[in-house]
Amino acid sequence: MTQLSFFAADEHDPEPSDLEGALAARGQTTLTGALAQVSVVLDAAWRADALMGLLSDAGLDPVRSAAGPDGRCTVSTARTAVLVPVARRWRRGAVTAVPEGWTPSAGALRVWFLTAGRIAPGGAIDLGIDAGAEQHAPRRAALVEALGRAGIRATYVGPRGDGPLLRLGTARARTRLAEMLGAAPPGVPTAEWPV
Repeated sequence: MTQLSFFAADEHDPEPSDLEGALAARGQTTLTGALAQVSVVLDAAWRADALMGLLSDAGLDPVRSAAGPDGRCTVSTARTAVLVPVARRWRRGAVTAVPEGWTPSAGALRVWFLTAGRIAPGGAIDLGIDAGAEQHAPRRAALVEALGRAGIRATYVGPRGDGPLLRLGTARARTRLAEMLGAAPPGVPTAEWPV
């Protein structure tokens, strides 16, 4: 039995650790000395607008690149010491890696969905993951286990099935995610956000 959540990401102020959701998806870290930065490539203007708002609210001074011909742009935080613990936790050498035992917070899930989530035809919810890591079964397994610790059951879908992504196919998993995400950030199209 899944316990009902009385906490949603929209009920707390954004914080730097929420960016772990971007790193679970497709985000990258840069760590130089005592400063770190998180960047993520986004495929829609509404995603960039909403992420810029969350990062600004968290005091992370975001910047946004100009959109390319395909509409993609990159949103990055400023280089800051505040993100050093996040960057270190999510790195093994030069590679982004899921921290052992990580359980995504509501804020991290909100950022993960915002940066790489979608509602698929038929109602399933897909959470995108790094295409560069599609051959790395331990990373996929760690993300599935992390979602499981948050009470969300997911299955891996590979590149041949429109992935790489983690799919929430059950009504229970979708409901749990929607509870944790809370209301859509301003400017997010209603049809793009789980309810």
